Amino acid sequence: MKTHFLPLAVLLAALALVGCETTVNLPEPPHTPRVALRYTLTTNPQDSSFQELYVQRQLYISNSQRVFDTRELLGRPDATVELRDAAGAVVERYRPTLINNSGFTTLPGFYRPVLGFRPQVGQRYTLRASLPGLETAESTLTMPTPAAVVSGSYVDRTAAVPNSNVFKGRLNLVIQDDPNAANYYLAFARVLDQQGQPGPWSSVDVDYDSQSSSVSIGQFQLSSPQQQYSIYPFADTDLNGQRISLSTDVRFYRNCFQGPCPLPGYLEVHVSSITPEAYNFYLSRRRYYDSDGNPFAEPAPLASNVRSGYGLFGGATDVTYRIRIF
Repeated sequence: MKTHFLPLAVLLAALALVGCETTVNLPEPPHTPRVALRYTLTTNPQDSSFQELYVQRQLYISNSQRVFDTRELLGRPDATVELRDAAGAVVERYRPTLINNSGFTTLPGFYRPVLGFRPQVGQRYTLRASLPGLETAESTLTMPTPAAVVSGSYVDRTAAVPNSNVFKGRLNLVIQDDPNAANYYLAFARVLDQQGQPGPWSSVDVDYDSQSSSVSIGQFQLSSPQQQYSIYPFADTDLNGQRISLSTDVRFYRNCFQGPCPLPGYLEVHVSSITPEAYNFYLSRRRYYDSDGNPFAEPAPLASNVRSGYGLFGGATDVTYRIRIF
């Protein structure tokens, strides 16, 4: 059998081709810096339930940056922000703070309301935010009607382990959907003590270790207040005017390691009716997280409803339903 050898010049040329790299210069898209914000206007006062459940609703303001700018983008403490009613009157103003609603020091960009205004269901409000040198951004919404909770129950299924700090149970909640409107919902839960006050407990989350707690995108399910990825907005598209059920296994922890440790008394479920803009934003954020790191994923831009800017101005009307658990 003959053995064929390539000429040296051909071999060197082939090796050169294998090692070649092609550099393509991509033109950077034009960019006009604009205000970027995130805020959910809520009917709830900023009390303990707000601090525990709704930290992600706090007003946050930054600015946009170029596509190829790799610097860390920080919040802006120099914004001027006001909320106006349908008549154009200023009903709320905001000041920067380095303390978020959980009481922890954080990076700049967070703001607190200063006038204590409580928005009303069915009324329109406009948020206006400006930064030095940038065009004023604004967005308008109508506060949604509250959800109608029909019933709720909790079945304890905690293992009989003495002094256990882990509690598990089955949560069931039923709401009656309004047939005359498109409705969008979120649900959160927290634990209260025997006197109905907050205590040393973790957030209430879906028990993913349970085989009966499968998660479906089209299912009304419990959201986590601590994780942006675990926000599950629900639309009544296929259940308009019907009763909508939330049924899931949940778990929470008792953050008490020295006795006497109190027993939980109530599970307080918060059901939020949210604006369609908030619903679209939460869905787009889930798609954004799902596509992260996947080179074959379709583009997943975040939904925005801010004119002359970027971000979310959403509304949420909240109702609470307490369930006795012990």
